[in-house]
Amino acid sequence: MADAGLLRQENTALLRRAMQDGVFSKNELARQTGLSFPTVGRIIDDMVERGEAREAGVAASTGGRCAMRYELDMHYRLFLCLRLEQDTLHWFVCGLDGVPLEQGEETCPGDVRELLDTLLMRVRARYPQLASVAFGFAGAMHDGVVMECFCYPELRGVSLSTHLHDKSGLPSAAARDMQIVAAGYAAQCSPAPRAAVCIYIGRMGAGAGIVLDGKVWSGAAGFAGELHFLPIEHNMEYAQTHFADADMTAYMAQVICACGALINPDRVVLYTDPLFRNRVEDIRAACARMLPPHAVPEIELSRTFTEDYDRGLFTMARDLMEGNA
Repeated sequence: MADAGLLRQENTALLRRAMQDGVFSKNELARQTGLSFPTVGRIIDDMVERGEAREAGVAASTGGRCAMRYELDMHYRLFLCLRLEQDTLHWFVCGLDGVPLEQGEETCPGDVRELLDTLLMRVRARYPQLASVAFGFAGAMHDGVVMECFCYPELRGVSLSTHLHDKSGLPSAAARDMQIVAAGYAAQCSPAPRAAVCIYIGRMGAGAGIVLDGKVWSGAAGFAGELHFLPIEHNMEYAQTHFADADMTAYMAQVICACGALINPDRVVLYTDPLFRNRVEDIRAACARMLPPHAVPEIELSRTFTEDYDRGLFTMARDLMEGNA
């Protein structure tokens, strides 16, 4: 019975994602998802009954009976997505399509947990259909527990996932920012990258998110991608000084070549930063000198850090809802 329940949950999630793209009949959804027509019919009827989907008129006649078409109510369930960078908490509430209904920024003058608690209460009261909470954090984390952070010593050892769940009463998860960004990057790729490394330099230093076979790899203790622990001269100092006096071409070439030797990515995504300006071709050339030709990854310059981060948060929040359905 438990297996049947899990299968139904997975099939519902499959249909929900298929319906995000428009309006469909049950036959169209069966063809698109590969599910049987009776399975699609039962699930769609249940979704309509509980208000998650609704009838959206009939399809054009092809000589037989016109088929009813269905669409999702994108606001049937909502998600709260948060990302914390240094002293600023960015947040947005979105529906099943990932489009924000409301968003804002809050400055953290003291203990960030107090700010989180206040925001959670406010959003929870305003949106009773809130289904889950996803949180991204610029620091080392393992299973939602903060291991290391530069700006918030009061968070060290705190399970942010548990804290968010206790305060909101909702399925909640927290993860390191670059793991979420990498998930957001992979989600918009078709097909998903076999091996990719996403690198960002922020106010907290450099970090990476790793995608292997389409899934984010966080390592045994959530430590994968902590670039400042690579044995590069002055590397830990650069985290504190924002790479003052660093040769960024040499530094990034060493980072990329270390990734190349260990996981052999087919692409490395560098999110735009003034430190990279006019250096990408030099970085490519330096990597080509240090790695054999078949091991040199494609180096991609991206301007979509925030978009990938938000997409990754939405994906994490949606997966939480589906896992607790």
